[in-house]
Amino acid sequence: MSTSLDVTGRECLSFTVSGPFAHFRRIDATTEKLTYRVIPRTTVAGLLAAILGEPRDSYYDTFSREASAMAISPACSLTTQAIPMLTLPTTSGDIKSAEGISGKTVIDPKTIAAERKRRTFEYVVDASYRIDLILDDTETFDRLTDYLESGRAVYTPSLGKTECLASIEDVERTTVSEGGDTEAISSTVPEAHVVPTPGTPLQMERSPAFMEADDHGRKTTGFASYAYAPAGETLSAPDAAVATVGDRTVCFR
Repeated sequence: MSTSLDVTGRECLSFTVSGPFAHFRRIDATTEKLTYRVIPRTTVAGLLAAILGEPRDSYYDTFSREASAMAISPACSLTTQAIPMLTLPTTSGDIKSAEGISGKTVIDPKTIAAERKRRTFEYVVDASYRIDLILDDTETFDRLTDYLESGRAVYTPSLGKTECLASIEDVERTTVSEGGDTEAISSTVPEAHVVPTPGTPLQMERSPAFMEADDHGRKTTGFASYAYAPAGETLSAPDAAVATVGDRTVCFR
């Protein structure tokens, strides 16, 4: 599922988000905590909403397919590393306040003994992504531009897990031009349009793209299946709808 916006001539906010590690939990994984290699569209939306301090589950309409467009270009090698970690439960009732000690929380030793497990988490190492963003909501677009250009954030930016701290650099505000070089696309490309090229790395993923609020919090309403290549490589998709941002050809979705 892709955006329904016509992006040609629209103002675009571009920035690079980077961090030593990233973990975007794959929803099809169970015991092993695998990661998407490319930051999902929904994660970018959550990252930007956190920077602005938007309440949980309040921003899905702003980043809907009718009101937003986004191109995501890997700016790193997309190398992953598996790290075993001990995990503890954090569901309601497991974490309690320490008796007589203000501000200190504890987990019952019996719960730790029964529930502590060693799991393997997969992380993207030296993660970095170039994001191109278009929003119909001009007030949010202007406010987000101000926050990113000034380096402000209500909540600390992270790449998936909260401990994967992120920095945002190279913020630019440009205008999207029509067309581009379909033989050299730097962003992710819809799977149906990509053409494999001998000698060029090519991988596929399917990750959440759109969400909406419901009675239980939120639910995914659309997924994106796309091809991607690491930084320094481009993809070929002769019949894909492309646009130009600066000197790069990208696919908005």
